[in-house]
Amino acid sequence: MSALSSRKALLALLGVLLVALVYRYWPGGGTVGAGPSARGARPGVAARAGEETLLPGEIPPLALGTGRGEVGGAVVRNVFAFHVPPTPTPKPLPPTPTPFPRPGSVEFIGPRLPTPTPTATPIVPPAIPFRALGIFGPNDRPIVTFEDGPRLINAREGDILDGRYILRRVGRESVDFAFVGLPPEITRRIPVLPPDASR
Repeated sequence: MSALSSRKALLALLGVLLVALVYRYWPGGGTVGAGPSARGARPGVAARAGEETLLPGEIPPLALGTGRGEVGGAVVRNVFAFHVPPTPTPKPLPPTPTPFPRPGSVEFIGPRLPTPTPTATPIVPPAIPFRALGIFGPNDRPIVTFEDGPRLINAREGDILDGRYILRRVGRESVDFAFVGLPPEITRRIPVLPPDASR
């Protein structure tokens, strides 16, 4: 009998609790979002502006009207695509060195000698085909008579003979010739024949 009475007391307690919950949360009987005027504010706690005062044990209301928010910035990477790394720029291959033949091989000639320093080839002026037969005329501008086979040629300093020979200097016993196309310091000297030798 004691077990039956305790079971009845438990069921009665559950019934009272169920009635209290229905009364509390039934529409019109008080809601979770009711303000302090409907439920009464907690003593000693002042409600702030725009906030609701909750009693101990109450569940705060969910803010279902606000959105979930937006992701700041644009999405750069697609998580469903494979990541392809950039193609590396190929580096140029170094030039293949030219192999030197080893000593004892057929291609081996010997040690490489240093390149000889080129020497300047001396310029040899051509021979003068004329004979200076004599000098006459004024002393400041003398005239020289030359013989070239059957020809007789009179010339002063600075004249060009046969388009190749330049009469550079006239002396008392010799004359100097320079050459067209050669440096002016390259000259050749021929003697002036004495008067008795030209006869």
